[in-house]
Amino acid sequence: MNLGQILNSASWFRSAVMLTLWAAAPIVCAQELRTLPSPELENSEEISPGDTEPYVPWQPAVSPPIEYSGFATPGHKIFCTPSVVKQPPRARDYCFEFVPHLLSCPNKRWGDCLSWMLHSPRVEVHTSLDDCPIGLPPIPERPPLVVECGEKFLSPGPLKCGCETPFGAVWRPALWVFGEYRTALQYSDQNSGTISEWANRLDLFGQLNLSGTERVLLGLRPLDRELRDQRRFSSIDLRDGTSIDGFNAQVQTLFFEGDFGEIFPDLDPYDVLQLDYGFSVGRIPLLAQQGLLINEDRMDAITVTKNTLFTKRIINLRMTGVYGWGSISRNSPDFGVPNTEESNSRMVALLTESDFARSTVNADIVYVEGDAVAGDLMAFGLSSIQRHQGYFNAYNTSLHVLGSFPVDGEATFSQQGELLFAQTSWTTHHYEDLIYLNLFLAIDQFTSPARGPLAGGPLGQSGLLFSAPGIGRVGPPINVQTNDTAGGTLGYQYFFDHFRQQVIWELGGQKDTDGTNRGAIATGMRYQRAIGQHWIGLVDATVGKRESINTGASLRFEARAKF
Repeated sequence: MNLGQILNSASWFRSAVMLTLWAAAPIVCAQELRTLPSPELENSEEISPGDTEPYVPWQPAVSPPIEYSGFATPGHKIFCTPSVVKQPPRARDYCFEFVPHLLSCPNKRWGDCLSWMLHSPRVEVHTSLDDCPIGLPPIPERPPLVVECGEKFLSPGPLKCGCETPFGAVWRPALWVFGEYRTALQYSDQNSGTISEWANRLDLFGQLNLSGTERVLLGLRPLDRELRDQRRFSSIDLRDGTSIDGFNAQVQTLFFEGDFGEIFPDLDPYDVLQLDYGFSVGRIPLLAQQGLLINEDRMDAITVTKNTLFTKRIINLRMTGVYGWGSISRNSPDFGVPNTEESNSRMVALLTESDFARSTVNADIVYVEGDAVAGDLMAFGLSSIQRHQGYFNAYNTSLHVLGSFPVDGEATFSQQGELLFAQTSWTTHHYEDLIYLNLFLAIDQFTSPARGPLAGGPLGQSGLLFSAPGIGRVGPPINVQTNDTAGGTLGYQYFFDHFRQQVIWELGGQKDTDGTNRGAIATGMRYQRAIGQHWIGLVDATVGKRESINTGASLRFEARAKF
């Protein structure tokens, strides 16, 4: 029995649809799931914190690091404890939370087993009050940067007087140099041939601070060169000893950003004209809809942002207008067509973010104009991020609806399609461990307006199995495009040793919906450890099977240094 028969016999696609409906149920019935306060809550010894920490995918730093523990979470992390309401659960509570409760069952035993193997204690949530004061936690030592001219990064002491510009602004110039170095030994035979290499990457940044809102940022990547449709990393092939030279002096990032009202304070000395428009101009990275709509690592553009807008229902509204005129890489949903830079493409976008009482909504629209080969494309993205309090647990959900429409007929980089993407995550009782479930459905050929050569397809946000490591020639274990496909990932993330160690186990797969036999399934594990204040070590191991193709595996050892 091949992979397609296994997936079909197990009703894999129908299960994915059911899980998608479950992920959306808290939004439709948010009032039903929200736990109302009880008078007995005041006398309870348990406390349910409401802190949240959003998932930030690994990217080159554009600001100096503080103390990096080395943990990038593939979901929205929630710190929570069981509900303390004394009323018994109702039937609908069991119905809505049956799936997460079922998935949480093996968490404790797996975590205890990993804790024994690593000889490290698990990170637990202590809800009862301690009789002894714990005092103030120790403050970590300030991490010095490579170069600090002028005011030092996070250094104590009085601020300098600075110099006043003719427009009334006070600037205190300072120059900082910081960055990140990555080196990896990696093997993979999952996609196009066998790869065995030692690859290196260096992200180097120089930042000239003028004030708290104005700066000039220069970014270089001297060990990997960006070509038209790929990045060439400095590496050595471990099979035959050949080497690849990616050394270059290309400017990866160079832009100035500031605030109009802060640069010209004399125009509005009483701050009543609302001249606080943020802007940036130059070669910038751009991200929209968590990388699903736009994930461009460098683009020549100008942006203008208006923040702190509000209405009766909207707590805060931020609107950003973008115009890009160069170095725009276009994306194609077709297999075998990499993200390619189109010098003739121009882009106009409006990106908005609205904070409501119970959710954050992002509504974005993008128009890209290209030549006859690339085509013109109109795309949109709509998402809602919210936290729900159930009877047994609290959940974070992120729902995205995206679409692309060619303006003058379909072309290589302009095709019609839609993408539905849902993320749900929660923490288990008494521990800080994270469980996440991500699902997606691509209808027709959804096309992302702009994606860098290293960004891959839009579905890299699905999890570790769908995202490339970002160094060398190794791709994602499940290489999938947004072309008539459905799939998802289930992951468990365990924290040990005061968050300095973590283990992620993930299971994922995808199945085509047009009968082309492009299904795939894979599983993988990552161990990551913080070493000192600047170094991180990690090990990745995956195994997967594509439909009608032999089983493949990958193994990676990587070290990262932030300085």
